[in-house]
Amino acid sequence: MTDRPEVQYVFLKLPPPISANAIWRSFNRGGRVTAIKSKRYRDWIEAAGKMIQLQNPGKVVGAYGLKIRTPAKCRIDLDNVPKAINDLAQAHGIIGNDRQCASILVERGVDPETLVWFISTKGE
Repeated sequence: MTDRPEVQYVFLKLPPPISANAIWRSFNRGGRVTAIKSKRYRDWIEAAGKMIQLQNPGKVVGAYGLKIRTPAKCRIDLDNVPKAINDLAQAHGIIGNDRQCASILVERGVDPETLVWFISTKGE
């Protein structure tokens, strides 16, 4: 992970997100239920991570608002969108901790990519 400069907001273009319902796969292993990241989620993490590296964003420190615009053709319930995006941003150092998310707006758009804004709420 790179040392990112602190900024007021980060704008990203990402591949269409994966639903929170498709992140984990559970199976029975010796009488115990085990959960692993699904192949679809691992593939999305890899593709989205490459797009983040190309965009080389800064980082939003502290509390933030999150705005997500998914492609109109993306067949996903809007309430299942933020989890994967927040986790990805945290893993790449764009945000410190997804518990600091102060607000979330998710809507459909017309672009083929998912458009994401992390906006600092410091000073509000």
